[in-house]
Amino acid sequence: MLRLTQILIVGMILFAQITTQAQNIFNSPYSVYGVGMINNRTSSLNRAMGGVGIGVQDDYNLNPVNPASYGAISTPITHIYEIGLYVESNRYRSNQSTDSKSTGGINNINYWFKFSKWWSASVGLAPYSSVGYKINTARDLGASSNVNYTYSGSGNLNQLYLGNAFNVVKNLSLGVNIAYVFGSTTKSESIDLSTQSLTYQNQVVAHKADVDFGAQYRFNFKKRALVVGVVYDDGITFHGKQKSSLYDSNADTLTSATGKKLTYKLPMSAGIGVGLHSRLSVLAADLRYTKWTSANFSDQELVFQDTWKLSAGYLYKGNPNAESYFGLASLRAGFYVQQYQLKLDGTSFPSWGLSGGVSLPVFDGKSAVNLTYSYDRLGTTTNGLILQNSQKIMIDVVIRDLWGIKRKFD
Repeated sequence: MLRLTQILIVGMILFAQITTQAQNIFNSPYSVYGVGMINNRTSSLNRAMGGVGIGVQDDYNLNPVNPASYGAISTPITHIYEIGLYVESNRYRSNQSTDSKSTGGINNINYWFKFSKWWSASVGLAPYSSVGYKINTARDLGASSNVNYTYSGSGNLNQLYLGNAFNVVKNLSLGVNIAYVFGSTTKSESIDLSTQSLTYQNQVVAHKADVDFGAQYRFNFKKRALVVGVVYDDGITFHGKQKSSLYDSNADTLTSATGKKLTYKLPMSAGIGVGLHSRLSVLAADLRYTKWTSANFSDQELVFQDTWKLSAGYLYKGNPNAESYFGLASLRAGFYVQQYQLKLDGTSFPSWGLSGGVSLPVFDGKSAVNLTYSYDRLGTTTNGLILQNSQKIMIDVVIRDLWGIKRKFD
């Protein structure tokens, strides 16, 4: 157990270094806004079920969507280690052209343990937001025509979090995630003239704490249970700085200056979820509201709109009495749909996605290898905007320590 814990800690440190130094994790032209594409804190269970999790309790798997769920993991398990990897293919289409790009990396590292019968905790490291794009275009500038403009961005904000769940009374659990958000993102706009170029650069360096809360109540029936959950996050504000530089044709710096300070205020969000649990399955749905009209990006004049996100998912836990190996496997599927938070050129559009996966038991059922596929769609080709289609394959390894119990399915 000590050796696994040491490996986990070293892995988190390496992950932090890799993601901080990487050019990008997720690629999207829409990451030009704010601090980039916001990534939800999830595990392999949530990702395969369309991101659902507010009303989900699982005996053997982590559910970071609602920290109150940590206490639902069954007593024989003393520790859970999870690390996830992914490969992603993105295809972009506008009215004039198409392009594609592939990437990959680490989804998350999670470690769960118990302080006592009524207090469970989870430590994790995951991306918070990501910036990754490069857009070339030509415009008229004064008397010059077809001047080359290049917009590019890179970097990541990461979150190291400690989640706690408290079983305060029978069937009621409360949870809190305390996260430390760190990292940097850089966005640049370059104008190339015949003899010189001008570059404006916006940089965000984050060192910020964030807190979110959750609660779950379980209604038990004869053969089923209904879990109702709620989550709340009051938002977070990041600060950055603006720089401008003037280069000659040899890329030598002629002048440079530091501009105004930047503020990126992200809004509060709240959600409610329900999960119908039986011995072999879970059917769950979440509804999450985010008050984007209270957001503010000081360097960008944007029109925000409040959003509602609907997620639904199904989990088949596997048959413990199955005679074949694949009969023991757990199956997951889900979807989500929401309106994008920005109106761009007066155009609003939805984003949606589908996912599915299988959990294959290994090591006498103590652990599992989870395989997940997801398809996501964001954007539109209306009014010169970009439609992005993303396909992602994820592999998560889950290792469990149990008190002398051999489990044959996940």
